Amino acid sequence: MSWRGRRLQQQLFLWLGVTSLATVLAAGFALHALAPAASAWPRRVQQLSAFAAAQFAEHWADAAERHAFAERVAEAFEAQLALSDDQGREIERVGVAVCRGPQQSLRVTRQGLELGSVRVCFPGGGNFGRALLAVLGSACLVLWASAALVARRLVRPLSLLIATTREIGSGNLSARVRLGRHQRGEIGLLAESVNDMAQRIERQMRDQRELLAAVSHEVRSPLARLRVASEILRNGVPNPTVLDAVEREVSELDVLVGKLLASSRLDFESLSKQHVVARELFLDVLQRRKLEPRLLEDQTGGKRVAVDPTLISLALDNLLDNAERHGGGVVQCCLRIEAAGTPNARQARAVEHLIFEVRDAGPGFDPRALSRVFEAFYRGGDSGRAGPGSLGLGLALVQRIARAHGGRAWAENVGGGASVALSVAL
Repeated sequence: MSWRGRRLQQQLFLWLGVTSLATVLAAGFALHALAPAASAWPRRVQQLSAFAAAQFAEHWADAAERHAFAERVAEAFEAQLALSDDQGREIERVGVAVCRGPQQSLRVTRQGLELGSVRVCFPGGGNFGRALLAVLGSACLVLWASAALVARRLVRPLSLLIATTREIGSGNLSARVRLGRHQRGEIGLLAESVNDMAQRIERQMRDQRELLAAVSHEVRSPLARLRVASEILRNGVPNPTVLDAVEREVSELDVLVGKLLASSRLDFESLSKQHVVARELFLDVLQRRKLEPRLLEDQTGGKRVAVDPTLISLALDNLLDNAERHGGGVVQCCLRIEAAGTPNARQARAVEHLIFEVRDAGPGFDPRALSRVFEAFYRGGDSGRAGPGSLGLGLALVQRIARAHGGRAWAENVGGGASVALSVAL
C-alpha cells in the first residue's frame, strides 16, 4: 500500500474511532440522565437506612433479640452486618464471612441518645458507575477495532485501483484490478469500468500496431513496383504498359489511404451526414467501378436517407470489390427497406432500415469463416476468401460504417454464391 493509501486509512481510522468514542460517551450521559430512578435512588437509600436504624434501636437493649434480628437481616439481604457500641467497639459480626463489596453505615439512636452503629456490606453488589464505565469502554474498544477494519476494507480496493491505473499509465496495458468475487457496490463497478477501459485501450493499441505492420507491408509492394517503373521511364523508353502499371499502383495506394482515412474518421466519430437518394448513391459507385446500372434492383422507390455519402460510398465500393475479387463477380445489387425491432409503449412502430446488398457468383464463404469475415486484419485465405495481398480492412470498415449509421453488416451464403449487406437507420 502506498504512503497516500496508508495516510487515508489512518485518517479514516481516526475519524471513525473519534466518532465511535463520542457516540459511546453521548449514550452513557443519556443513560445516566434519563434513567427512571436515577434521581430518586439516594432518597430511597436514606429512607431505607432510617427504617433499618429504627428497627435495630428497638432490639438494641436485648442482646439475644438484637443478634436474632441481625441474623434475619443478614440472611434476607445475603449481607454481612458488623455491630458496634457507642464507643466504636465491634460487638458482633453476622452474615457472610468475607465481604469486599459496597458498604453502608447506620447510626442507631433512641430519643437522641446514640446506642451504636451497624455497618452493612453487600458482597454480591458492585459499583454501578464503574460497571457502566467498563461496559462503555468495552463498547468503545470494539467500535474502534471495527473502525480499523472498515478503514482497511475501504482503502484497500482504492489502493489497488491506484496501483493498477499507475501501471496502465506507465504502459502495462495488461494490468487489471482484481478485488475478489465478494467485492460489490460502487467500488466493484469502478473496478469493472477501469478493467473495461484498459481492455479497450489494449485492443486499440494492438489493432493500431497490426494496422501499422499491415500498412507497411502493403505499401512496400506498390512502392517497389513504382520504383521499377520510374527507372524504366527515366531511360526515356515510352511504354504504355509501364504507364498503366504506374496508374494502377497509384490507384491502389489511393484506395489504401482512403481506407485509413475512413478508419480514422470513424475512430473520432467524424460523420458529415447529408440527405441523398440511396439509388443515385449506389449507381454512382457502380459507374466508378464500370459496372452496369442494370445490376441494381431498387425496391425503395427513390428513398432519401441521411448518411455520410463518402463513408457509404466507400462501404459499397468495398462490397463490390469483395465480390469482384473473391466472389467471381457481381451478380446483383439490391436496395430495400426492412423493419427492425418491435413496437413498444414508447415506440409506435418498428424502426426501419435501408438495406444495401451485393450478391456474387462465387463459391460462397466457408461456414467456419462467416463469423469472422468482418474482423479487422482477418485473412481467411481459402477458407475466408480474403487471400494474401489483402489488408483485411474492407469488410471491417463496412461493419464500422454500418454501426456508425445505426445499422449493421452481415454475410451469408445464398444459392450459387454469397450475399454481403449493410443497413442504415432511416
